[in-house]
Amino acid sequence: MIYVLTTRISKIKFGILSPDEIRKMSVTTIVSTEVYDNDGMPIDGGVMDRRMGAIEPGETCPVCGNTRESCPGHFGHLELAKPVFHVAFTKYILLYLKATCSNCGRIKISESEREEFLKLLRDLEDLKLIHLKRRLHEYIRRKATNTTTCPHCGTPSLDIKLEKPHSFYVKTETALRKLTPSEVRKHLERIPDDDVLLLGGDPRDARPEWMVLTVLPIPPKQVRPSVTLETGIR
Repeated sequence: MIYVLTTRISKIKFGILSPDEIRKMSVTTIVSTEVYDNDGMPIDGGVMDRRMGAIEPGETCPVCGNTRESCPGHFGHLELAKPVFHVAFTKYILLYLKATCSNCGRIKISESEREEFLKLLRDLEDLKLIHLKRRLHEYIRRKATNTTTCPHCGTPSLDIKLEKPHSFYVKTETALRKLTPSEVRKHLERIPDDDVLLLGGDPRDARPEWMVLTVLPIPPKQVRPSVTLETGIR
């Protein structure tokens, strides 16, 4: 059978999965470090849990009821004991930390400028002037990161450094203090949605605190099948 598309794809939008989205798309919580039992069967709650897809001949998936030929596989998830930085987003985390107040979480520009920039961004979006919108985001970021005192609560700006790949430090007069992922995540949680927009983010599909992981998605078995050794051990 041949399917004909009657509409055209206008755009593809990427985002970050929220912790709630990861849990909702998951069929099981990974809680065990063991993978197989003594009989070679997958352990429930392990990374080869049967609910994560059928990959063996004659196996039926308990979630979708399909065999390995048609089972798409299903995600699980792991609840992390402590938050961890997503290494792909460290430069964006640094931007949010430097452009917003460590105390109130607001972007470090005056309220009048904030309202003016929000209106201008909406107008540029309506007119589809994407290049000018990008230039405005760059200007706002420079202005906010170079501000030394929060115009909303008066808190002095912190001198935050990134030591690659994923270590953040606050520079003081005498030393460098390392920021924990929990501290950073609490800061990012305080940033209002409109301020995320001003800095070029999307609060609906990519809140900044989602860049610090608290839940880890575990891919379906179909994309990471186990390898059987010559001895028969997997």
